[in-house]
Amino acid sequence: MASTADDATREDVRRAGLAAEGPLPRLLSLLRAADDTHIDATEAQRLSAEGGIAIGRAKLADMLDTLVAHGLLGRVPTTAGAPIYDTVNRPHSHMLDEATATMVDLDVSPETLSAIIRQAIADQPGRVEVLLRIRAPQPGAAAVPRPVRGPGRPRSGPAR
Repeated sequence: MASTADDATREDVRRAGLAAEGPLPRLLSLLRAADDTHIDATEAQRLSAEGGIAIGRAKLADMLDTLVAHGLLGRVPTTAGAPIYDTVNRPHSHMLDEATATMVDLDVSPETLSAIIRQAIADQPGRVEVLLRIRAPQPGAAAVPRPVRGPGRPRSGPAR
């Protein structure tokens, strides 16, 4: 018997314009039920196998990319080669501790985020790197004006 969470997931998949039957909604349900919200393809493969979904790596990668493309999963920018998928698909910040391979959601106010960054820089001088990602507007959303490029180091490339 399907759970309420599975029913909600199928509805989310349907609203995203995808087929609400088959392995895709089941995979999403398994990912959402995982202990961690940040999952790589290896973990997704393990979860799908334990959940009774027999799919190969290539098909799994396609399914994960489909879920990201339709806004049902996030994809966290990382310095490692393997993508990290995020089951929390609303915009939020992350902190990655490379020494422990721990990623933490920072779902906080801009003021608190600024304080966390300042404290991390003070506590770990020379070891903190900040990646600022500005997301593309969602279809139908009002466009936000792009800032005028100010002074700073010029972009690398051929001289004009």
